Amino acid sequence: MFAGMILLARALMPIEQSVGTWRQFVSAGTAYRRVEALLRANPPPPATTKLPRPKGGLAVQGASFYLPGQTRPLLNQISCAIEPGETLGIIGPSGAGKSTLARLIVGIHAPSAGVVRLDGANVAQWDRADFGRHVGYLPQEIELFSDTVAANICRFQSGEGTDEDIVKAAIAAGVHEIILALPRGYETQIGEGGVNLSGGHRQRIALARALYGNPSLVVLDEPSSNLDMDGDVALADCLEKLKEDGRTVVVISHRHISLNTVDKILCLNGGAVAMFGPRKDVMAKLGVKPVAVPAFAAAN
Repeated sequence: MFAGMILLARALMPIEQSVGTWRQFVSAGTAYRRVEALLRANPPPPATTKLPRPKGGLAVQGASFYLPGQTRPLLNQISCAIEPGETLGIIGPSGAGKSTLARLIVGIHAPSAGVVRLDGANVAQWDRADFGRHVGYLPQEIELFSDTVAANICRFQSGEGTDEDIVKAAIAAGVHEIILALPRGYETQIGEGGVNLSGGHRQRIALARALYGNPSLVVLDEPSSNLDMDGDVALADCLEKLKEDGRTVVVISHRHISLNTVDKILCLNGGAVAMFGPRKDVMAKLGVKPVAVPAFAAAN
């Protein structure tokens, strides 16, 4: 009887395992069907003509953006323009739509109405791989990946001249010396999400990633949110160098020290344009005086 029970248990074991994992099979099938429906609804874009490297002229023309199912827009009829080599500062209270506008500028979202153009070309229709070589983006929510510092800066690209470009980007971001002080320098494993780094170091490495490859357009969303005084000075120096190099820069910031080098300021409120114009004019209307970098910090 005992032998029969043991043999019966062994015989039924595969069936029991199948029953135990049936829910996982069902979940996997449901997930597969969702992915399949998503891919059908979003077919790959057709091949486009490769455009030349942009000079950096940026124009936002009547751009509005709605979330699916929402009747109130996050952005409503936003219009502004800057010439190649100019720097635009975007300010406004929380929830004004600053980060959403940044995503439209770099083509993450397409406007529900209106258009965003880089050198006259619609950024939403630009080939993604080609567009990414000309644009650097530092999002507000920084995401680093479990790999080396160097791999994160170069966006996991490989090829001739990559190491030199990585170091150039790190120097431009003012993080080269910090990286050299890490246990293995540029080969240091930073862990998933940059868990082995401080918030300020993560942000400065992400800034180096945005500057990798000398992009024509650089969009920085709250680049100083995790920086100390030294980091603020390094960021100000970086913005100055980008301006000297003729890069077009968009800076979103609550800290006026990051806006000292901008040419124009766009003030958003409730998803609409409250003010737009030269920095001095907008700052004067807001009653804000220029913020100078402390001499002792600049000396350091």
